Amino acid sequence: MKKVGVEYLRDFVEIALFCAIAIVLDRFVKIPLGATGGSLNLSVVPLFIIALRHGPIKGFFAGGIVYGLITCLLDGYGMACYPLEYLLAFGCVCILGLFARNINNTFENNKVMPYVFTVLSIVVWSILRCMFATIDSMILYDYELVPALSYNATYVFPSAALDLVIICALLPLIVKLNHKFKTMHLSYTKKEEQEEA
Repeated sequence: MKKVGVEYLRDFVEIALFCAIAIVLDRFVKIPLGATGGSLNLSVVPLFIIALRHGPIKGFFAGGIVYGLITCLLDGYGMACYPLEYLLAFGCVCILGLFARNINNTFENNKVMPYVFTVLSIVVWSILRCMFATIDSMILYDYELVPALSYNATYVFPSAALDLVIICALLPLIVKLNHKFKTMHLSYTKKEEQEEA
């Protein structure tokens, strides 16, 4: 029981550190692309790492609730933007977490599929993020669909492409980290569960 408590604490501290790194990247390492927000930045890279190490539930919590809420407050757009542009848009990084165990367990034997899962997850995330931002622009700023979509696509997709390249480059290191320092999500494989039964 004590070991489980330590593992929870370790996971909590790691998630908090990656969220802090994401917030710093969002605030200080970005190229503004839009007049009313939107930038080319690397803030979701640490959030994707959280999803790859801690799975979809903690990935959603870290991206949508912790990072999303803090950046929403710091950006100063008001809480009306939070549900779509922050909670759901950044919470969707958890999609990559759905494949975390698969990527971790198959990386040594199959170099292609982990990258396929990673690319597809980030592509789906970028489409969802653009969709949520577009809906938000239409509701809050009274934009028509085409201008809202055009505006949001100018910063969402270039940022996602940059994030995708970086995550794919880091994937071997993340998998090594996952094998050396397992998280609660990655602690038990099916083989270990069968041995315990």
